[in-house]
Amino acid sequence: MALNEQQYAKVKDIFSQAIAAPELQWSGIVAALAAEDPVVADEVRSLLRHHRDVTLLDSQPQESTEPTAIMPGGAVRQAIDFVDPEVPVDTFLVQREIWEENRQILRRRLIVIAIVMSLFIAVSMIRLMTYHYAAVGYGVRVAALLISLGAAWVLHSDHKLSLRRLRIIELVVMANAGLLASVIYLRMLLDAAARQDVVMFVSINNWHFFAWALLILIYGIFMPNNWQRAAAVVFPMVLVPNLTIRLAAWIDPQIPLLLAQDTFGKPIPEVCVAACIATYTAHLIHGARLSAFQARRLAQYKIKRLIGEGGMGRVYEAEHLLLKRSCAIKLIQPERSVEGEALQRFEREVRATAKLTHPHTIEVYDYGQTNEGVFFFAMELLPGMNLREMVKRTGPMPAPRAIHFLIEICEALQEAHKAGLIHRDIKPANVFASQRGGIEDYTKLLDFGVVRDATLDLDPHTAAVEAQRIAGTPDYMSPEQVATPSLVGPPSDLYSVGAVGYYLLTGRPPLTGGSPQEVMRAKLTQTPEPPSTHTADVPADLEAIVMRCLCTNPAGRPGSAAELLHELRDCESAGRWSEENASAWWITQTD
Repeated sequence: MALNEQQYAKVKDIFSQAIAAPELQWSGIVAALAAEDPVVADEVRSLLRHHRDVTLLDSQPQESTEPTAIMPGGAVRQAIDFVDPEVPVDTFLVQREIWEENRQILRRRLIVIAIVMSLFIAVSMIRLMTYHYAAVGYGVRVAALLISLGAAWVLHSDHKLSLRRLRIIELVVMANAGLLASVIYLRMLLDAAARQDVVMFVSINNWHFFAWALLILIYGIFMPNNWQRAAAVVFPMVLVPNLTIRLAAWIDPQIPLLLAQDTFGKPIPEVCVAACIATYTAHLIHGARLSAFQARRLAQYKIKRLIGEGGMGRVYEAEHLLLKRSCAIKLIQPERSVEGEALQRFEREVRATAKLTHPHTIEVYDYGQTNEGVFFFAMELLPGMNLREMVKRTGPMPAPRAIHFLIEICEALQEAHKAGLIHRDIKPANVFASQRGGIEDYTKLLDFGVVRDATLDLDPHTAAVEAQRIAGTPDYMSPEQVATPSLVGPPSDLYSVGAVGYYLLTGRPPLTGGSPQEVMRAKLTQTPEPPSTHTADVPADLEAIVMRCLCTNPAGRPGSAAELLHELRDCESAGRWSEENASAWWITQTD
């Protein structure tokens, strides 16, 4: 039976309350709130069954700064996202529409081009089926035929070629066709010039330009590209026919005289027109793909726009289809999903973050895999900006504000370290200043992508690899992350907290160098200059804490996040950054 608008809204409300509670309480909540409407009760129970079967995360309530509201009957509704039934057929085809589409469509089209080109070359080499110039450039045709057949074989035999390798093959195939055309037409132009045949020469020249115009159009229309990449390829191709003519004129000085007898000429060469059409067509096709991408759905989420990208994947703003509430979706790139290590890191990030309930840690709502094999997880969408953006925009922070952020980072780390999680990549870009529950400058610790989970029971090989893997960002990683990755523990995160504090106060990392390798070497041999050498407004007590965190020897740092938190709270400037200060700053950024 179809639900009316009032029933639909009631289903959403009851489902929201049930999913925020332990599973054992679901039946009681549904019975209490939907007793008068069996249709609503059945729909909620169905959604809850789907949620229990589909989601990969435990349904556990998390601390939140969102306001709660008292519902009729005394039930408490907490703002939280959840997993509803998977869209059975038309899920968001990320692989096909964006990454996998570009990869597979490019692969298929390159196979077609390589095969058609091979057939064309083979037929053109048979004298009886073609024309007088079938033997022209015979050796070049054989070489081009072998290259085309080789490209077709590689493309057909390997279905998992990366997009980068496909782009290289694309350039090889197109360059092969262009070089073959240029060599043959150069030979034909020189032959016509030797015969002093003006009509033949002009005809060959026109066909040469036409062939390149056709090649440009095929590339622009047939290859999946944005307009920038299409333009970068096709506009250099415009020059090739003219360069071929100039080469022919350099070989035979009579050629300019023959060209001068072409009284009709080329006011606008067709290759220029073809390049413009190809670029614009690539723009239209790419835009249509993006529109289709945004119109698709990823399981129970509708994708809105791309908001970030990293080495592991992309982050999109999305909307839950049932709740109509915004969230952030992180997708692992499909070509990375075939790598076992990359997938393990992705799963580790999700499960580690899902363990944490502290309000200063990014909250994960859901984790799963679409029917097309795309791994994703949904997390809260944060308004605001990260600390790196803030410092880049307005310069170093006053000490009270820096202390405010450092305190809240330490509060999040307390829970993580107690759970056996070492973040290993604390840096300004991974700390977000957001707005939550009407509170500005509300800190969120992000990106547990290289987290070390001491509670995991890894197999010996994986454990050995993980123990020796250097993870983190050179400017903010600790010396032991460089020298002895296997000994990384909570003090390593505290070093990074000190490095973040140094950046907030000075606008620069503690140690700088010409390359990441130089920075990592400096971690082992150099002591950072005190922040006060770069700015005069650093309180002595805060500077001492920052420099203690940056001690090369882990034993010289604070003993725990709790100890560092206590020291920061004892600073003279602690507590002086008020909500009014934060609100005033954010107002200036929106004007």
